[in-house]
Amino acid sequence: MSSKKIKLDVDTDVTKVAADIATKSFDQAEAVFNKAGEVAHENVQAFDAAASAFKSRAADLQLKAMEIAQSNVNNAFAFARQAVAVQAPTDLFALNQRFVKNQMDVYSKQLAEMNELFVLLAKETAKPVQEGMTRTWGSFGKNFAA
Repeated sequence: MSSKKIKLDVDTDVTKVAADIATKSFDQAEAVFNKAGEVAHENVQAFDAAASAFKSRAADLQLKAMEIAQSNVNNAFAFARQAVAVQAPTDLFALNQRFVKNQMDVYSKQLAEMNELFVLLAKETAKPVQEGMTRTWGSFGKNFAA
């Protein structure tokens, strides 16, 4: 009879250990699932923030493009007025050279201004997404390590 008693205790202990392992597994799975839901929500918020930053900077880019276009049109009209008043072909050639040189300088400055706005757009749009991804991967790493 004592062998049956020992067997019964072993079976009870194994069942208890299996139940504990199953409970821990379910608890861990539930925690990971809940964390994944939180991460998804945070990522949606990050993408919303990125979209908002994009809208803001896109408006700045549109305004700068309009400002540049207006400036270039004004310069072209000023050149045309001066060209009409020129009487000698050599003067027209010199005026054209000055205009082209001036416009190249203007274009260079305008491109630098646009580039600056594009860089700001990229940084501000990427920042919320980057922060969200850093939190996401950091959170998953901690959950799997536990």
